[in-house]
Amino acid sequence: MATSDPPTGQLRSRIRQQEVVTELGQLALESSDLDQFLDDAVAAVREMLDADRCGMFEVLSDGNAVALGHGVGWRDGAVGSATVPARSTDSMGLALETDEAVVADDIATTEGLSTSPLLASHDVTSAVSVGVNTDENEPWGVLGVYTTAKREFADHEISFVRNVADVVASAIENLQTRRSLETDLETTIDRFTDAFIGVDADWRVTYVNDRARELTDREDDELIGATLWEAFPTTVESAFEREYRRAMATQEPTVFEEYYPPLETWFEVTASPSETGLSISFRGASDRDATQRELQANNRTLQRLYAITADRELSFDEKTRELLDLGRERLGLEVGFMADIDERNDRFEVVHSSGDDERLQPGSVTQLSDTYCRRTIEEDELLVLTNAPVEGWADDHAYQKWEFDSYLGGQLRVDGEPYGTLCFADDAPRSTSFTPAERSFVELLTQWLSYELEREHHQRELEESERRYRTLVEQFPNGIVALFDEELRYMLGGGQILDEIGISIDDFVGQTIYDRYDGETLEAFESNFRAALSGERTSFEYGIHGREWLAHTVPVEDDRGEVFAGMIMVQDVTERNEQERQLREREARLDRFKAYTDDILDAVDDVFYVIGEDGSFQRWNETLCAVTGYSDAEVDSMTPLEFFEGDDRGRIENAIQEVFETGHARVEADVVTKGGETIPYEFAASTLENPDGRPVLTGIGRDISDRRADQRRLEELVDELEESNERLEQFAYAASHDLQEPLRMVASYLTLVDQRYADELDEDADEFIGYAVDGAKRMQEMIDGLLAYSRVDTQGDPFEVVDCEAVLEDVLTDLEVRIEETDADITVEPLPEVYGDPGQLRQVFQNLLDNAITYSGDEAPRISVFAEKDGQEWRLSVRDRGIGIDPADTERIFQVFDRLHSVEEYAGTGIGLALCQRIVERHDGDIRVASTPDEGATFTLTLPAPPESEATTEPTGTPTTNE
Repeated sequence: MATSDPPTGQLRSRIRQQEVVTELGQLALESSDLDQFLDDAVAAVREMLDADRCGMFEVLSDGNAVALGHGVGWRDGAVGSATVPARSTDSMGLALETDEAVVADDIATTEGLSTSPLLASHDVTSAVSVGVNTDENEPWGVLGVYTTAKREFADHEISFVRNVADVVASAIENLQTRRSLETDLETTIDRFTDAFIGVDADWRVTYVNDRARELTDREDDELIGATLWEAFPTTVESAFEREYRRAMATQEPTVFEEYYPPLETWFEVTASPSETGLSISFRGASDRDATQRELQANNRTLQRLYAITADRELSFDEKTRELLDLGRERLGLEVGFMADIDERNDRFEVVHSSGDDERLQPGSVTQLSDTYCRRTIEEDELLVLTNAPVEGWADDHAYQKWEFDSYLGGQLRVDGEPYGTLCFADDAPRSTSFTPAERSFVELLTQWLSYELEREHHQRELEESERRYRTLVEQFPNGIVALFDEELRYMLGGGQILDEIGISIDDFVGQTIYDRYDGETLEAFESNFRAALSGERTSFEYGIHGREWLAHTVPVEDDRGEVFAGMIMVQDVTERNEQERQLREREARLDRFKAYTDDILDAVDDVFYVIGEDGSFQRWNETLCAVTGYSDAEVDSMTPLEFFEGDDRGRIENAIQEVFETGHARVEADVVTKGGETIPYEFAASTLENPDGRPVLTGIGRDISDRRADQRRLEELVDELEESNERLEQFAYAASHDLQEPLRMVASYLTLVDQRYADELDEDADEFIGYAVDGAKRMQEMIDGLLAYSRVDTQGDPFEVVDCEAVLEDVLTDLEVRIEETDADITVEPLPEVYGDPGQLRQVFQNLLDNAITYSGDEAPRISVFAEKDGQEWRLSVRDRGIGIDPADTERIFQVFDRLHSVEEYAGTGIGLALCQRIVERHDGDIRVASTPDEGATFTLTLPAPPESEATTEPTGTPTTNE
């Protein structure tokens, strides 16, 4: 329920108050007994407001005091005899002087008020007093409500008392008008030549005029009090009795002529019924009396008014339309209408109308300032015009627009605020003023419509409030909401979870907790429900339907702050409780795991530490204390920088800052122990979030004393190795130079021998010399190859972006003669750029292509070169269709001087593929072969792609063929 809504109890109380006002209004129309009506009114007010006393005080003739004429709750003898001074210092006098209610929460402490002896003797503390004023605005009396306990009356309660006072004033005016008319009628009737007899609802004669006594030759004591049938037995079972009874049954007047035997005369008879009896006039065939017609018309109007408002079969709209028709008929005006008004927006809208004026049909809207109603809502009384131009309206723009000469209208108010107007009008002036009865009739209409509109307004508020409440209850998530009364019985309830547990609202609404629960559950419900009814708020848990529930009970108060019911809100906490149990278990496991983790961290030889943003230690393991010699208490008071000296302290400070900025860092520094010893450590750290969401530095420190020693030893070995390599390179150069020189001499001299003594040597000598020369040449080639192999790493050029297509083009040019001689078919697909030594890569491709031509077998060589990307590397392949290689020898062929074929079969030094492998490895790649004997071989090498800053393009060329 929205917080802006009035409590449900308050709305119901307002609705009932409006119903009481309506009932009293109808009773005022119906009753002719003012004393009984006033008794009923004070009793209803006292009961409705739950007051201790209520009284109707009537102003005495001198105007200086009021008498308690009607009341409830007073001591014996007070009603009918007690008087109260009407002074301006007490609530009675103030109520008579003002149109507002006089309210005192505590008379004794209210400034400017004194307590009368009557109220003091009845222990009155709080009071509401409202003046009762008649149509002439003369103070008639005061309606007072009193309590002995101090009480703050609500605004709607004060409004209720004021409304009842207005109804009482109207009832007094109506009865005064009726008595005046009856007195005038009696005086007039006594002068009539017509006979007149009045009977009550029991057919007893209540009045007989002079003419009736003269015609019947009967005196009052013979007729008054007797039934009509006893006084005039001849009328029994005659047309007289039938017409009289029909008039009373239908409540419709009847006119007939009938012969009356005792007087031997035909009479014209008029019988006018009412709720209280029958008025009978009879005469010969003569004119009717105007006064009689007026009285009958007024009675008929009031009877029809009551019949319309009391008809339960009619809707409010239907009743309103019939009342407008009745008003037009009663007042003799051509149009009647009811309108909604909005002063703030200057808006006037007709909602109901009677008559043929097209301007005033339902739905018609105009500016309020252009209507008569703008003046109607400014007046406390009815706005009455019988001749508008004569009464000063000729220049008014409302008159100029509507031209109504006759007008009678009043306000409709809801909750004390202007809501609309009820008006009757005619464009012709009236020849006579509106009578008090006509004005009272319109006032009764405005009062009844105001009461009904206010009741409907509150009813809509109540229905909307209940609808929202029911919606809230029915949609209450994961639980149930219910109201319970003082008998601990559920009055209303609902919730989304009812369907889940298989319970309908009808299963528990109407049941008490004793019907639904037992054992400890019943005890919990009973104690908490009774606490709520005592004004306490409580909470408790219980189990039922295989679930766990959390319940909250709160008191429900009416507008006086009194508890009249309780509310329980229940939510299914089964899952929550299970989660809490699991959470507790997880916390216990985490505690155990933390202890276990602490044990592990303390057991490791490395230093573990956590540093906060402020640079202080948050956590450390036992190793830190063991290494540095400081205790936990001493470490807790130190900062990390205090464990370092000199440049190391600056490096550690910068590293800590770097971790918090970048998320990680690594640094080496010497830790200074408590005893002054320095130990080299490597620290690696990164950032994490602690449970509070703040960043912390966590890291590991490792003693690198052994690593430092190993590093020094390694550096020494590297130096020694570099020195050895340099000596070996010098040796290789010297050896190759020194070896090549004798070989050249041997080859040269053998050639000279062959040339100079060729004629003197036999064939064997020629053959031997040829073997020697060839051996010397092959030895020279092997020495050259070995020298090139040894210089791959030391004599190579710096790496650069190498266009493989350009390299291969140069190789093909170098091999052009061999290609032509062997009729080789070489297909080259687009090749990429790689990153390497262009001279060495040319050597690789030349060796691979030369081998492919050499080992092509009996067929012409068919060779293809292609490439594919593999991540950051290129895979380049040279494929032939030659003699192939046994898979068992694919590793062997890359060994230096390891040949698969003899020199006689295939020429070569046995170092070419070993040199290719050495060059590829220098480029951080590898080379491998895939082959099947007699089907060819594919040599594949991986080379790095150029760095992004130096790369140019992917291979974009087209395949080429060299034949």
